[in-house]
Amino acid sequence: MEYKTKHEFVQKEIIKLIEEKKLKPGDRLPSELDFQKQFSVSRHTVRSALNRLEYEGVIVKEQGAGSFVSDQKEKRNVKEIGVITTYFSDYIFPTIIRGIEKELTMAGYSMILASTNNDISVEEQAIQLMMNRNVDGLIVEPTKSAHYNPNIGLYMQMSELGIPIIMINAKYDELDFPLIALDDLTAGYESTKCLIDNNHYKIGGIFKADDRQGKERLKGYIKACSEFDIPYNSKNVIMYETETFDKVMAEEVAEMIRDKRITGLVCYNDSVAIEVLKLTWQYGIKVPDDLSIISYDNSVLSTMTEVKLDSVNHPKAKLGKEAASSMIQLIENPGYEMKSILYHGDVVAKGSVKALNEE
Repeated sequence: MEYKTKHEFVQKEIIKLIEEKKLKPGDRLPSELDFQKQFSVSRHTVRSALNRLEYEGVIVKEQGAGSFVSDQKEKRNVKEIGVITTYFSDYIFPTIIRGIEKELTMAGYSMILASTNNDISVEEQAIQLMMNRNVDGLIVEPTKSAHYNPNIGLYMQMSELGIPIIMINAKYDELDFPLIALDDLTAGYESTKCLIDNNHYKIGGIFKADDRQGKERLKGYIKACSEFDIPYNSKNVIMYETETFDKVMAEEVAEMIRDKRITGLVCYNDSVAIEVLKLTWQYGIKVPDDLSIISYDNSVLSTMTEVKLDSVNHPKAKLGKEAASSMIQLIENPGYEMKSILYHGDVVAKGSVKALNEE
């Protein structure tokens, strides 16, 4: 059998010794130096293998005494996959999670779910939960993915233990884990181009600054404006973070809408677009007659108001299914090399964008 890493080879060889009864529950393992010589590997490789075996409950370490074969290990009959998302009870997340769960269940896996509310400290607790549960794999939607994350060390620790990790919707730049997501840069370009194709030249944008998706959608917006010679007015490009959303909407966005500085608006997602609609009602502005709006995700929110929102489709269920099936491949096929997947999202027109007369 081929192994992706040397520490995985050492780990499997030690398990083989236990299965062949050459090492029994309670027996002290050979020293790290002995394993180095036996397997012709570095001390770091041996330690990584032993850490993984301890994590899985195969061995126990006693300070100053060494490592021992565990007689307390409870073997799970079902492999367990951890799933961490920023939210899970609303918006597009239930659909993504159902896609993951359905695929895992069909393959005989179980799922343990945690959400972070886009809070880094809560994310740390979620990762620790997954480590304590000895999950066999981890599917993660990063928290505040546009910023440096102090939990990167925990993710690296899990990876060093041989636990496969897949990122969904966004990824941390510092970590080279496979990503499954909407192609947000292209989505930002296509949504802005949709307004340009309908003869809008005063186009505003509202984007989330602390998530990678927002930064990528902003890049797409800028690319389209540049390509079609649309003036970029920084006053009409409004950024917000998780904690500042209400204030930014009540002040900066409200002023832009009230003063009619734009004829078209690109919103970070359907949830933001709904809040914009509330402002248009407040100031007597009609959509799409006075203001055209386009957003992202094509969620149920885009159809829940009198004005139905044009929105870039997000592959919610498909993304969840692909994340789960890819995770199963990583666990069951040691030689499997997963590549990142970016989905193209088409604009789904529902009536919130109006074509202006060419001047």
